[in-house]
Amino acid sequence: MGSREVSVSEIVRRAIRQSYEQLVAREADLRVGGDPESVHQARVATRRLRSDLRTFEQFVDARWANDLRGDLRWLGAELGIVRDLDVQRERLRGHADRLPPTEGEAARRVVRRLDADHAAAKGDLRAMLNEARYEHVRNKLAAAAATPVFTRAARSHASDAAEMLTAVVRERWTKLRRSVRRLSDNPDDESLHAVRIRAKRCRYASDACEPALGKPARRLSRSAASVQDLLGEHHDAVVAIAWLAKTAHECSPGEAYAIGMLAQIERDAAASARAEFPSVWNHVDTKRIRGWL
Repeated sequence: MGSREVSVSEIVRRAIRQSYEQLVAREADLRVGGDPESVHQARVATRRLRSDLRTFEQFVDARWANDLRGDLRWLGAELGIVRDLDVQRERLRGHADRLPPTEGEAARRVVRRLDADHAAAKGDLRAMLNEARYEHVRNKLAAAAATPVFTRAARSHASDAAEMLTAVVRERWTKLRRSVRRLSDNPDDESLHAVRIRAKRCRYASDACEPALGKPARRLSRSAASVQDLLGEHHDAVVAIAWLAKTAHECSPGEAYAIGMLAQIERDAAASARAEFPSVWNHVDTKRIRGWL
């Protein structure tokens, strides 16, 4: 499919359909086991579709899109509880394995406290998938994937699509770049997390528009992903530090000492991501990556 052959409506329909199909493909596993990768991919599908509906807001009916985004927010929140616990458990277990044997075992005992929360969250997720509301939302998403409710702007000629979609990606890139430029010399955790969210939205927009815009969009997507991944590591470390600090008050002295060692690993990881960010961003904010916008 060449770039001049793709209309705006085709791009939007394709983006919605791909996210819907990704969610449905993971549904059976979510019902029976909830493999971490299935939870992750289902959550990505809901987040990507929410982002795409916002990215393409001038091309889709506002009331229709807002209604879907509300449903996706609910669904993504349910998936997010399980996914966040998956990430936290895997991360802390891996770091506990780096400790000396005695401290490592003590740290693993503490980390096992997350198991009950994880089991409860998976149970809640399975229950949610059996609710009438989920079936209703799933049917709405199926209808959205088949027949999105477009505005007149989406029905432009294919020859205009590249220009219109470039403007869409440009808006996402501009917001990302502006959020980076607003950072102080020593940005707080919330500001870095906000940059990560902007990078993710820019990536999703670039991915969605790639069939029309080609290699430039693909390069921008990969660059935005590098920012997203680095600041994702920072965010995961910050979340782990907070949980360890809260949990330390409930531990024996030996366990508290062990998770203090875990917390130092997380602090080092967060500091490393912070230190690496300017270099990563300088490789992204170049004419080669953004010059076409």
